[in-house]
Amino acid sequence: MLRDALGQTYRKVIFLQAILTALSSVAALFIAGTEPAVSALTGGSAVVVGSIAYAVLARESKVSMVSAGRVLTRHLMAEAAKVLLVLTLVLVSLASGWFVAGWLIAAMAVALLGQWLALLIIR
Repeated sequence: MLRDALGQTYRKVIFLQAILTALSSVAALFIAGTEPAVSALTGGSAVVVGSIAYAVLARESKVSMVSAGRVLTRHLMAEAAKVLLVLTLVLVSLASGWFVAGWLIAAMAVALLGQWLALLIIR
């Protein structure tokens, strides 16, 4: 039962982040054009990919029937992997030179806020 609840929570968070990424990209398209829209899509997608990596690394099947210390270690490692993956994707994107940094970072912030929003509304 716990496994299903965690899996559903991960899916809801990732789904909400994907929706917010798409909305921020559409908003950037209407406000500023194609290049900012692609930048927003890239920034939000980096966050979504990081959340997927976290969900895979911290999934319940990997942590069931073990000590609390092992569970905590698993989640800390998953969070570290998520942060490193997001930073790597963003730095590679910005290193290409054609992305609009403001839109990329704004979409990342919106997608990250989606995680907190999803956790607040999930019961």
